[in-house]
Amino acid sequence: MDTENLSLPTILSAQAQKHVTHNEALRMLDTLVQLAITRRDLTAPPADPAPGARFIVAAPGAGSAGGDWSGHDNDIAAFQDGAWTFYTPKPGFLALSIDEMLPLVFDGVAWVTLTAEPPETLPCLGINTGSETSNRLAVKSDAVLFSHDDVTPGSGDMRVALNKATAGGDAGFTFQSDYSARALFGLLGSDDFTLKVSPDGSTYHTGLVLDRESGAVTMPANARFSAYLNYGQNYAAGAWRDMLFNNFRHNDQLAAIIASNVLTFTAPSDGIYLFGLAGTFEAGAGTPSKLQVGLSVNGTSPAADTIGTTGDAALVSGETQVQVTALLKLAVGDMVSPKIFPTGAAGRILANENFFWGTRLP
Repeated sequence: MDTENLSLPTILSAQAQKHVTHNEALRMLDTLVQLAITRRDLTAPPADPAPGARFIVAAPGAGSAGGDWSGHDNDIAAFQDGAWTFYTPKPGFLALSIDEMLPLVFDGVAWVTLTAEPPETLPCLGINTGSETSNRLAVKSDAVLFSHDDVTPGSGDMRVALNKATAGGDAGFTFQSDYSARALFGLLGSDDFTLKVSPDGSTYHTGLVLDRESGAVTMPANARFSAYLNYGQNYAAGAWRDMLFNNFRHNDQLAAIIASNVLTFTAPSDGIYLFGLAGTFEAGAGTPSKLQVGLSVNGTSPAADTIGTTGDAALVSGETQVQVTALLKLAVGDMVSPKIFPTGAAGRILANENFFWGTRLP
């Protein structure tokens, strides 16, 4: 007959060799009372255990126990008299892990860290989930609340600080879909505040950067360009014709191309785009009765709201400039190109005093 809690053997009435039962009970007490285990991460016996050393046999999650410990996952293994003796824990058994200096409790399934009164420092913490070396704090929950200290009370503020070692490192937040990153923001690879997005967790596009020195906002992924023609050009009258450009001042994202001095901008994404087009009249080819510039979308003639005109005013060489600014809603792949239409006579545009620019708006 054994005791209910520790299963200690009891001495029966008129039992012979009572000392054997008594000594067995003492050995069990020596193991289980003040239970301080050497380690709990081994799945096989150590090579040279000290007499009386106690271990918790690692559970299958760390690899099924082997050797003399086979079949004793989660058991208490005690090295006594040169051999291993095993004791099966019951729910509520307490132990101290010496190498971790952590209190443990057996919950009926596994040994878990006892955190009712946590120490000042924890190597890791999992709330409703397991933690690991790369994620020392892990939380599985529908929501997480961080609130100001209303007990002490504190200042009423609530701040979360992310600190990195060097400017070239990261201090940021990652937003995932099925554990694959889709967005990042923070100090990513520099001390400027940056927002990035990803379609697959491996390729990233920078959408927003706030300069740490000035606070200026840039959107590196937004296509924008500015171009000009560095020589005078004649255009025949009576039809919409390509207005020529041969130099970029800038061409971010390379959405605009120039082929044989014909510039075409292709929208890299759906959105609202702003364009400007202008040219200064120069005498030489003739004096049109009217001079127009406009924006062609996908090869069509410029619509009324994308046309700028000199009207019926007399053109003055080197002074009269015709221009248009237009806001266009484009789909990805839509193409925009500049056009010019002299009426009544050929027209000439002055070198360098012309421009065509465009940008995607936020």
